[in-house]
Amino acid sequence: MKGKIQTIVGLLIVGLLVFSSIRGIYKNYFADPDFTVLKSTQMSSPIKDALFWHEEELEKIFFALSAQLSREELLFIEPLYEDLKTTGMVSEQIKTMSEKAVEKMIELDAYAGTAPDVWEIAEENGYPYIFKITITEAYGKKYTHDLTSVKYLFSLYDVSNDSLIWEAESTRLSGFLGEMPDGKKSVSVLKKHLKEAKIIE
Repeated sequence: MKGKIQTIVGLLIVGLLVFSSIRGIYKNYFADPDFTVLKSTQMSSPIKDALFWHEEELEKIFFALSAQLSREELLFIEPLYEDLKTTGMVSEQIKTMSEKAVEKMIELDAYAGTAPDVWEIAEENGYPYIFKITITEAYGKKYTHDLTSVKYLFSLYDVSNDSLIWEAESTRLSGFLGEMPDGKKSVSVLKKHLKEAKIIE
């Protein structure tokens, strides 16, 4: 009797593991990436020549993941910039650390410079809008630190009045074999929502 119970429990555990694996594969490779629009203002016409701003909130990210995030930049952030550039929405990009991250790095005596003032750059160079992408959270495996998820915040600002026009957040999850997925699907989902708000054509 005891052996049968152990067998049933074992089968249940195996079944749950198989179900979790199938669910994970589906969610990462077939379902659209998790995406939530937080604020949306309909545009009268598509925007052009925005400044693409990539800000890293390092104070919210476990330090050991910093190196792995450089690959995520190649998989998703750079392809996103290049894709939006072909639409005419953005024309230049700039990368910075957040103000809190700069302060923390200075406290640790790991940074002696000052971060560029993106708003000032936008005004001086005539960029009417700023499209900002921020990594707000990142998680990795306990021992290998391989990325398991990266959360992004996308914000579109009108430079003339410092107003937030559109904002959304999305989470990219690692695949069944542990690799972060190709960024094409994430780019496609983001563009779909930008089109809905008439930000791009």
